[in-house]
Amino acid sequence: MSQPRAEERSIRPAWDSISAHPVVSAIIAILIFASVFFSLYVPLYASATPKIGDFPFFYFYLIVYMPVVAIVLGIVIWLQTKLRPPRGSGEGADTGAGR
Repeated sequence: MSQPRAEERSIRPAWDSISAHPVVSAIIAILIFASVFFSLYVPLYASATPKIGDFPFFYFYLIVYMPVVAIVLGIVIWLQTKLRPPRGSGEGADTGAGR
């Protein structure tokens, strides 16, 4: 018996996390896009009014926005753990080398 050629071995598709979990991947993309959009869309918060106390709305927006982004990115990181290949699948499995 002969070994398969290198081209034949590379034809086998690798474990693709995006196609395996399309909904989770879409949620991650939407959350990241929303985080970037709400910081870059200046007309949303570039106004002197309304004032909240002595603060212009821009400062209040940033004070609220930063913890919200931290929570959203924490959710993204948690969702990314669901995209990892299952242990023992051979693709990207930890072999313990280097320990």
